[in-house]
Amino acid sequence: MQAAFASCVGYALPRWRILLALHERGQCSQKELAERARQDPAALTRQLQAMEQLGWIERMVDPADNRLTNARLTEAGKAVVQQALPRRNAFFDHALKGLSAKEIDELNRVLGVLEDNFVRAGAAVRGEQDAGVSKAQ
Repeated sequence: MQAAFASCVGYALPRWRILLALHERGQCSQKELAERARQDPAALTRQLQAMEQLGWIERMVDPADNRLTNARLTEAGKAVVQQALPRRNAFFDHALKGLSAKEIDELNRVLGVLEDNFVRAGAAVRGEQDAGVSKAQ
């Protein structure tokens, strides 16, 4: 799916998720962006650095909390999103062809449950790993 998405839309899915999140939210913190784009913070930082070099985003210290770094699309980044949105929409129209609205709703519900389960499973594993570190100390 990711290879097909990148081929049709022109951007790898992780990069597209960042662009779309900034398009939808405007300026947001890197922490919020990592959550919205479902990316590891370190991987997100690498993507943002590359996108900053392309001139698509700019990052700045949050004026209300200098511990946070915010990101937002530049005019060039906004243009990238506007050019790619029709390709993204066409990709999903094609991918969902043959499914009824009810089936798409059910698919979204099932994927939401899976995503929640994955998050909980990851948290449980991290909790077990943290407990193992505490016991070792």
